[in-house]
Amino acid sequence: MEQKLRSIVARIAETSPDFDANANLRDALGVDSVRSLEIVFEIEKELGLAVPEDRYAEVKTLNDIVSLVSSLKA
Repeated sequence: MEQKLRSIVARIAETSPDFDANANLRDALGVDSVRSLEIVFEIEKELGLAVPEDRYAEVKTLNDIVSLVSSLKA
């Protein structure tokens, strides 16, 4: 699961997929608010999940995304 999410983030951030999972996406990868939304929408599309809007703010690091997706799949 982490590798799939890492791939999504790397593709949208236009960066190598070997970034630190604890790195802040905004500070370390330059992911702005528009790209954050793109990441969320791509996760929804590729994994068939619906991410509630009030949880979008949780998308700060790859580890945050993994936790978010895990909680939604539970």
